Amino acid sequence: MSSNKTITITAWLLISSSMSCALAAETAPRESFSTLTLIIFLIVVAAVAVATVTALTRWGRKQDEISSMLYFCIDFLVNTHNEAERYRAADLLGKTKNPEALLVLVDVINDESADAGIRGAARDALLEMSENYHRYTDMIGGLLAASEADDHERTVELLKENFEQGERKLVQSAYVIGRELFRLQEYADAREWLRTADQRNRRYTMYVDQIRDYIEKSDHALFAEGDKAYEAGDFHLANERYALASQGLSNAKNKRFSYFIRAACVYCKLEEYENASEALLQALHHQHETNTALEMNKLVGALKDNAAAGTVDQNLVDELTRFVDQTMDRLAAKVT
Repeated sequence: MSSNKTITITAWLLISSSMSCALAAETAPRESFSTLTLIIFLIVVAAVAVATVTALTRWGRKQDEISSMLYFCIDFLVNTHNEAERYRAADLLGKTKNPEALLVLVDVINDESADAGIRGAARDALLEMSENYHRYTDMIGGLLAASEADDHERTVELLKENFEQGERKLVQSAYVIGRELFRLQEYADAREWLRTADQRNRRYTMYVDQIRDYIEKSDHALFAEGDKAYEAGDFHLANERYALASQGLSNAKNKRFSYFIRAACVYCKLEEYENASEALLQALHHQHETNTALEMNKLVGALKDNAAAGTVDQNLVDELTRFVDQTMDRLAAKVT
């Protein structure tokens, strides 16, 4: 039975029952009047309850339809390569009052890899949203101004203030903050926000590959910073960068980036052979560049023996230096 029919029948029953009760009240003895009044009251309460449930059901269905359409548009804007569909999605999102739609549009206007036309469409959509979504009117203005000025720090500040203070945290918020920090080359912080976005994305999958792609880019950037410091001869900084880069990585990822081999190379340059030996043992344990680790460990072990005997074999030092430099050149080429 449709909602309209339910309401009509309920109203008819209410009127009929009220009229019957009214007629009965005229002919009934006075002592039964209170009973009739109670019956009328109960009928009214029941009718109101039915009408309320029906109205809420219709409203809930309408909200589900709106929500489905919203996520459909977000999905098209984020994941499709069809330009016409993206333009249409941006336009429709601009007509909503939804923080997730707002954040997706912010990501698009700051995406330097996106077509200028779609960035313009997203900007127009945000302007339209700001006229109707009064809660965020000022913030949208600030985000648009920050985008025009390439002020990524201000964008991060506004997003944290408005979307990371309450209980409900959005995947889009963490993702856009991560993207902005990546643009600022703050790769460690960017990776942490992107990891947060990845955790949130598991509840309501919105992004297909974008989050993990940027986590991967952040990993590469952090190891590349270590390689750059190593090449410049700042081995302490290189050690710090490699340690930071390896934080939170799975063994598979650390193996791919040969973290323990890189650490061993740095310790060799610092002539900290005990630490180098420990790093090489970890490399062997986790199967990072096993042949390289075995060869380097032989040289390091020989130098440790020399040090214990109070002697220095310069030929051995030179051989280790050449081996370490060749290893680092090869590893750095894999990252870049």
